Amino acid sequence: MVATNDRTVTVFGGTGFLGRRIVRHLRSHGFRVRTASRHPDRVHRLFGPDGPQLQSVGANIHDERSVAEALAGTYGVVNAVSLYVEHGRETFHSVHVESAQRVAAQALRAGVDRLIHISGIGADTASQSRYIRKRGEGELAVRAAFGDALFVRPAVIFGPDDAFLTTILKLLRQLPIYPMFGRGRTRLQPAYVLAGPCSERRRLQRSSSSAARASTLTRSFLEPLRTKLDLRPD
Repeated sequence: MVATNDRTVTVFGGTGFLGRRIVRHLRSHGFRVRTASRHPDRVHRLFGPDGPQLQSVGANIHDERSVAEALAGTYGVVNAVSLYVEHGRETFHSVHVESAQRVAAQALRAGVDRLIHISGIGADTASQSRYIRKRGEGELAVRAAFGDALFVRPAVIFGPDDAFLTTILKLLRQLPIYPMFGRGRTRLQPAYVLAGPCSERRRLQRSSSSAARASTLTRSFLEPLRTKLDLRPD
């Protein structure tokens, strides 16, 4: 599809599980997409060569100059960068707080109209979980830098090649007994991966909000899943 408008959206984290769906969805709805990544070659493997609707640029969210260059002349920005395991200099604070603030501040300086920040469900600066606490701190930092920022707080995202449902199905198939993590009281709010890009695109076009129903990862959730798919331990 050829771009149907002159709006360019920069997507940070566009090669990730959710980010690449956001890129494809925006392109299919007429946006020009600039994918900012430390690995432009990965962008080409996922989406093909650059063209009228796709531009891949090398960018490091830890580097202010490269972030600024990635945002030059764009209408909107989606920050879909996420970190689940800390390693070396890649920490929850450096990614979810410092880098999130950097993207927001540079977006404001570049005159970006829309900023969508992908956070996490339950983001709370008072949480005992370091991950959730830093997500909360990140939201405050983004809000302070870009007052009109829109936040999306997805919970567990499932879909092809995910790390949630795919893993559960594998364990249900292999184990005679499935462990009930958190005594089966852990509350989840699963979201289908393709629902995310639709939400982000609507937010780029106008302000909107949505909510999903929470459920618990208990036998009442797992047993029907196992029965429906006729899963038996190998």
